[in-house]
Amino acid sequence: MARMKPLLHSPGDATPCLGWGQGGGDCAGRWFQMFLLGLLFQLVAVKTPAAPSLEVIQVPAFGSSEDLVGRVLEADPASHRVAAFIYVPSAGWWSKPYCDPDLTVIQPDGRWTADVTTGGADAFATKITALLVSSNYNQDCVLGLPALPPNVLTQALASATVVRADPNVRRLSFSGYDWWVKDSPALVGPGPNFFSESTNNVWVDPAGRLHLRITNRSNQWQCAEVVTERSFGYGHYRFEVESVVDNLNPSVVLGLFTWSDDPAYTHREIDVECGRWADSNDVNNAQFVVQPWDWPGHLVRYAVPAGLPLSTHLFTWETNRITFQSQAGSYDSNPAPTTILSAWVFNNASAVPQAGDENVRLNFWLIYGNPPTDHQEVEVVIRHFEFVPLGSPQSARLVHPQRTAVGPMQFDIEGQMDRRYRVEHSTDLAQWETLATVLATNSITRFVATGEVGGSARQFYRAVTLP
Repeated sequence: MARMKPLLHSPGDATPCLGWGQGGGDCAGRWFQMFLLGLLFQLVAVKTPAAPSLEVIQVPAFGSSEDLVGRVLEADPASHRVAAFIYVPSAGWWSKPYCDPDLTVIQPDGRWTADVTTGGADAFATKITALLVSSNYNQDCVLGLPALPPNVLTQALASATVVRADPNVRRLSFSGYDWWVKDSPALVGPGPNFFSESTNNVWVDPAGRLHLRITNRSNQWQCAEVVTERSFGYGHYRFEVESVVDNLNPSVVLGLFTWSDDPAYTHREIDVECGRWADSNDVNNAQFVVQPWDWPGHLVRYAVPAGLPLSTHLFTWETNRITFQSQAGSYDSNPAPTTILSAWVFNNASAVPQAGDENVRLNFWLIYGNPPTDHQEVEVVIRHFEFVPLGSPQSARLVHPQRTAVGPMQFDIEGQMDRRYRVEHSTDLAQWETLATVLATNSITRFVATGEVGGSARQFYRAVTLP
């Protein structure tokens, strides 16, 4: 069930207490009571010691040799140090500045400066991690590892990671998230294939749909792949495909999956894939996979019906199981049995990958790099992707209202990151009009009600938490 909460209300009173214009007079008394209660709480609250923290205040630009600068709070500089690490694509993680020393001294005022470009391709690192550790920290130097060792991370009292964008990599926005586009002039996996960042291969149309296309340019077949900038972890992953996928060429595969460059847990790869894997006689045309695919019980094949123009493929990743489902049409939180194309629960808890630094990837590629058997270019459209955290949703609160004489209403939506909230508007608390659906990219999201209905003495707003 979707959950909703009025913009403002008194504790224990379900009557909305939000109104601009006439009729909102009794809200003032309630607000004064709430103010006194908040003031009393502040007076009796007991202050507890703050935990040590570390923050980065100056990040060197991509390609530069400048230093990383930060600050440590609530920790004794004399008895603590900063361990800095960089991640260079294709070269892995490295301790900085060197292996001797591999720690950075903290100044008496809490500031620290780490040299993170001491050789090689350091200036082109895409991730930089700083850890606050004890001065007696004694771990092996990190030299080109695909991931930071767990024993290094568990010793940190605080940490900060920054991601630097390579300006040479094409990026795009799709479904409210930032993605980068894979480009490889040499053969790489999967396939292997050539991947192109060209707008002939990857683009977002005016309706916000993502197009992935396999093309033939100068006698070279080029595939398409996009990758989320961020990692999501455990939760619900949903992919809406607005293309007929039952009749993909036998050489073509559509992949909707998670992947980590860290080889642990088989790269944390969880897949929904559409394709016949070069077998044109296979009556099934899609599969759910928890890698490694060739282990017993790690793969289930199923069929997407012929001519289905829209289908939703999803999985829920928990610590002890992964639940897969495919539906006809758009995503439905309570689908009718007739719309469920396939469902599977992978409940081998010992084989469920632990969440780490995986990203979501959408790709369209050729098996073994072989061209389509009909030698025709092919395209698929992804209508929507969304990630939803596990657990019961947190109802939104609409706070900090602001309105000028001529401008639209503005307010902040206090909610849970990665939840979607439908913002609605009413003039009588009976009929509600949808203004927009908002993806919370942080705990607070600013909303401008540009689509509201004007001309009424009262204006009411609420946010409905979507499933």
